Amino acid sequence: MSYRIEDEPRPGALAHLVVHPVWPLFAVMFGGAGLSWPWFVLNGFAVGSPTRRQELAWTIGGFLGSFVILWTIAFLAAGEVIAGVGIEYAMVVLIIWKLAVSYWLYVLQGRSFHLYEHYGGRVRNGLLVVIAGSYLCIKLVGSLPPMWRFLLRW
Repeated sequence: MSYRIEDEPRPGALAHLVVHPVWPLFAVMFGGAGLSWPWFVLNGFAVGSPTRRQELAWTIGGFLGSFVILWTIAFLAAGEVIAGVGIEYAMVVLIIWKLAVSYWLYVLQGRSFHLYEHYGGRVRNGLLVVIAGSYLCIKLVGSLPPMWRFLLRW
């Protein structure tokens, strides 16, 4: 007779890439959502998180929500509803959205990660990825048009 615990992680072939979910959370602060959110998805699949599909949905929704927020700000700025400092204050909504989605991904993934770690799962340090990713995002994303820069970075 076999049993199954619903929130039990099932690590797969990518288990050697597992990092603590705090590293992708730091990545959103230093490298942006373009680095962090795909890393959350990869980490969720590596851990074998039972919520990995929900994490993927939140990541896709996060990018779509960021696009809608940016489009709305651009629409309001083009119609001169907001201007100057008002645009900068409106961009705070985008930053709050990205931090909220990132924190929710961290909370979702933390549940199964701690079980994975408790039962002897191997965990890597993500500091070098955050540092290198931050540098690369600044260089690569900085050369993109402003809309893409705000979508992926801030």
